[in-house]
Amino acid sequence: MARRPFPTDDALIVVSTDGYFDVFAPMARVPNARPLYRGMLTELGSGVRGGDDRLTVRPDSPALATAVAVWSKKNGAAAVRGELGAGRNGVVKA
Repeated sequence: MARRPFPTDDALIVVSTDGYFDVFAPMARVPNARPLYRGMLTELGSGVRGGDDRLTVRPDSPALATAVAVWSKKNGAAAVRGELGAGRNGVVKA
């Protein structure tokens, strides 16, 4: 499993190759901090995930960066404020 951080204006989004992404406040991530929201890659669009819901593009791909930026612009601030709930399975795990 690989994780890649994407700092945006609205949130820090850390994408995992295992099929999910974590959302943190836009400031620098604190080690061992719990994410404010955990989403599924399906939320980022079909162009970055496969049938098994795992990442199908390289973590450094422009397609993934674009998908994360679009999602963050639309949902990042709401996720940080807690308006989207905890996300995947309704539970955020550290």
